[in-house]
Amino acid sequence: MRAGSLNIWGPYQEAPNKFRLKISENGETRSICFQSYEEADLAKSRLRDDIASQQVYTIGEAVRQFCQHLAETRGIKPESVYWTGAQLDWLPPHAALASINQEKAEKLYRDLVSTPNPRTGKPLSSATHHGRLGLARRLYEFAIKHEMCRTNPFAQVTPIGRKRVGKPQLRIDEARRFEAKALELAQAGDAAALGALLMLHLGLRQGEVAARVARDVDDEGRVLWVPSGKTKNARRRLKVPELLRPLLLKLTETTPPGALLFYKGERVPPTNYFWAQVRRLCQLAEVPTVCPHSLRGLHATLALEGGATSDAVARALGHGSFAMTARHYASESSVDNAKASKVSSLLGGASQAPDSEQLLGLLKGLPAQQLAELLAKIARPGPSS
Repeated sequence: MRAGSLNIWGPYQEAPNKFRLKISENGETRSICFQSYEEADLAKSRLRDDIASQQVYTIGEAVRQFCQHLAETRGIKPESVYWTGAQLDWLPPHAALASINQEKAEKLYRDLVSTPNPRTGKPLSSATHHGRLGLARRLYEFAIKHEMCRTNPFAQVTPIGRKRVGKPQLRIDEARRFEAKALELAQAGDAAALGALLMLHLGLRQGEVAARVARDVDDEGRVLWVPSGKTKNARRRLKVPELLRPLLLKLTETTPPGALLFYKGERVPPTNYFWAQVRRLCQLAEVPTVCPHSLRGLHATLALEGGATSDAVARALGHGSFAMTARHYASESSVDNAKASKVSSLLGGASQAPDSEQLLGLLKGLPAQQLAELLAKIARPGPSS
């Protein structure tokens, strides 16, 4: 156990009736022995309580240690750590952690919800303030674990409003017009347009496109490597569509191996760069304006509609499971259609009996109307019955 400049280790058993606590304070170390483990553990608890009552941690100090933990233990990238700290700036940095009770936590959250975004002048979206509330909970969970405080005042705070899940997506005809315009510009040397095409065709995050360098294009343009990304599942090797292969190869011919492919600069462009580029392409293609994440979602939707398995789509997007894909990227109808196709495959397999548990789970997940249509189709006599 550690608090401030004082450390306590143990209890250690050194004999049948000898249990030792090791205490280090301000560079000096001493030991205290007890006759039983229970007695030693009780003494340790009392010392801990005494220290907790004397040591006061501010929210600002807790945020600093929390961000340091994310960087050193979780391997989170520096820019993501900085973003996390910025998302907690609605908490009073000089207030003591223990001074925030549930009533104060609820007021802080209500103030956050009602405060306009300084950039847009509009209230924060539900998704944004829900996310910041979730980070505040995680901050206090971290603080409790590291004995900075004892309770989480944000644990019972109810999120306000309903956040929208997923991003608006282009319709298929609109996506074709978007692709045609982006392809036209990419063939004329527009690297950003080619980056947007990769988001659509490969489901890449905008940050993954922005960070790609020439050496990530491999095997004569057939393969694109994503060596790292937002999560541990982001590392992957993607097959480049033949349509885009010559464009990628042409771009690498004039780009040094370690230089960025889709941005003329030494550093990865800011987040709003590809937002602006995708918005520009939407305007030129005369389709509704969407964001880069929407192209990633459209990729998932079209892949499922085209017969790709849910696991394959999740892997292509760099997700650990299909649950994330279904919730935030693929359209609801494409997920349902993929389930229906899987059910048909299981029921139609002549070589072996379907897995009953898997089949039941898929059937339960289908909407009532689609379930009725599927069962009616299966019940119809035919060559495969």
